[in-house]
Amino acid sequence: MTNLGPAVPANWYLLGHADGLRRGAVQAHTIGTREVVVWRGQDSGAPTAFAAHCAHMGCHLARGEVVGNRLRCGLHHRMIDSYGHFGASGLRQATLGIAEYCGGLWVRIGGEAAVPPLAALGLDGYAACYAGEHHFPLPWQALVANGFDSEHLASVHERRLLAQPTLERAGPASIVLRYHTQPTGRGFADRVTRLIGPDGVHGEIMSRNGAMMLVRSRVGQRRNFILLSFVPTAAGGTCVRGIVGTEQPRGPWTGLQARLAARLFKAFLYKDLAVLEGLAWHEPARADGIGDRFTRELCDFFRGLPHE
Repeated sequence: MTNLGPAVPANWYLLGHADGLRRGAVQAHTIGTREVVVWRGQDSGAPTAFAAHCAHMGCHLARGEVVGNRLRCGLHHRMIDSYGHFGASGLRQATLGIAEYCGGLWVRIGGEAAVPPLAALGLDGYAACYAGEHHFPLPWQALVANGFDSEHLASVHERRLLAQPTLERAGPASIVLRYHTQPTGRGFADRVTRLIGPDGVHGEIMSRNGAMMLVRSRVGQRRNFILLSFVPTAAGGTCVRGIVGTEQPRGPWTGLQARLAARLFKAFLYKDLAVLEGLAWHEPARADGIGDRFTRELCDFFRGLPHE
């Protein structure tokens, strides 16, 4: 725990593109200080997530091998099925929730009661693609707070507020910022946005369980989303991974439009990189304006989050 909530909130964490884990492959990942091994069955094609060290004698299971639909430990060749069973011995490997959603591979840290299913995000019907990752030497709280900072929309992202934004809780583990802006910059992304939506951008930013952010936007008749996973690192930084999508029937141009949305997302994100470098972020001491008030409310939200 920190003074701004858990270091690793109970949540779904994006590991990468789902297709990056091929049949028979084994991968190691770290979320905070927790090591996780994921593998995909050769026959079933289903992914599985285990605690990284074998329950038998502690071998790192990244050294294991997939045999059919079981993982064979590299040290003693014990076979472990996708439920964590070692067979008749009664030994059990710790498993984690795992899901493929919007083209990404996700692992759940925490129990089902504390972490809603990914399907509850309501992104069915969107064409989506994995947008990559970027590492920041900052805790996830600083990055999420930066995303909710309504004042920096104007100062960094060249977005003029057309109406006063609102911030409200959406259940015990979600908080939502709504805004209406108009791009004022001259960059490629700004020009495309003004062309598509002359009445501006109607946006909604939701933080779910802290370390996940869903940004929905409507530009003209187009509805897009950015789904960000803020994965804590053992060194105290954050790896931000993203999925972007656009809402429309699937067709020959769907993939191209999803990739265009990914390009616009990256252009938006890159504006933050120089500003965030060297940042020693902290909660504002007092609420001098609506932006500071929203940030203080967001920090209170962080402190009430469930931890892993």
